[in-house]
Amino acid sequence: MEPPNPHSEACVSDLCDRALAVLRAHGQRMTPARRAVIGVLAATTDHLDAEQVGARVLELAPSVHRATVYRTLETLSEVGVVTHVHTGRGATAYHLAADVTGWRHLHAQCRVCERMIDLPDDLLDGVAARLAAAGFTLEPHHVALSGVCQHCRGCGQARH
Repeated sequence: MEPPNPHSEACVSDLCDRALAVLRAHGQRMTPARRAVIGVLAATTDHLDAEQVGARVLELAPSVHRATVYRTLETLSEVGVVTHVHTGRGATAYHLAADVTGWRHLHAQCRVCERMIDLPDDLLDGVAARLAAAGFTLEPHHVALSGVCQHCRGCGQARH
């Protein structure tokens, strides 16, 4: 399945409606801060850190305090509206969860330019099966694999 196209207002509205449904299913309501954070994440395919989310929320809803953005990201993560990805060198990145977008995927991050790359969800299925046979359950959705992207490799920027 392809990622949603955040560039259409209809898509952003649809994602916000789905997020509201997930919130309600968990007994939560849509607050102005939650609406702003969800709107920011629905309008991009980028993986934003909390500071970036906060800056964009400030543009949309100047009354929402930065600390509220952090608490909102935490709450939205707990109920499955937002998911987070731990990166090797940077801050935790956030994006709308698969329960909202319908698109589950893995992540890789270039260690040179720090660009985040979305990967097919089934990419590590073979590795997961081998680990399961050894008694270990792989949970790869909250961490980014580290490597060097094609652009940086082509520019000769890939150093050890």
